[in-house]
Amino acid sequence: MADFDLRLLHVVYGGMHGSWGPAMVAFSMAGSGWSLAALIPFMRSSRTRRWATWLTSAIVIQATIVWLIKRLVGRVRPWLAFGLSPPIGMPHDGSFPSGHAAGSFCVAAFLAVALPALRPDLGWRARLIAAVAAVVAGLVGLSRIYLGAHFPSDVLIGALVGGLIGAIAGRMCASGCREHNGSG
Repeated sequence: MADFDLRLLHVVYGGMHGSWGPAMVAFSMAGSGWSLAALIPFMRSSRTRRWATWLTSAIVIQATIVWLIKRLVGRVRPWLAFGLSPPIGMPHDGSFPSGHAAGSFCVAAFLAVALPALRPDLGWRARLIAAVAAVVAGLVGLSRIYLGAHFPSDVLIGALVGGLIGAIAGRMCASGCREHNGSG
């Protein structure tokens, strides 16, 4: 796996000043923890507060798990290991797993599971929203490799951890919110 990981990193890596650098920086920023602020308006509305609280809880749980794994594993980031150009923010904490990928896939999986259940009236639009979230999550993960912040396996495991937690929380939210008041 390590050899494949290194080869894939070298294929994908472009750095901040590569031809896709600005777009990859934008996707990386979209997957940062500050994106959680986008949930604030949903927390303020009584109509959306419950699902926003479930999603926020899922994000906090996955971030805590990722932080613990990073502390335990302590993998050096590619940009440090190979003397590559530093990515935006110059992260120095552990590389494994990717917190950006975990958070992005947590949100995407949550939406894929909870949204159709909570808002059946949306029909195909709920699936479209979930699909767009999944594509964005994939691009966030790709951006982390492209910028040299993570190895591909960091992103893969981050996506799996976040996706699992998001799906579980989405299922719990769909059940809990329907039982509470018949809506989200």
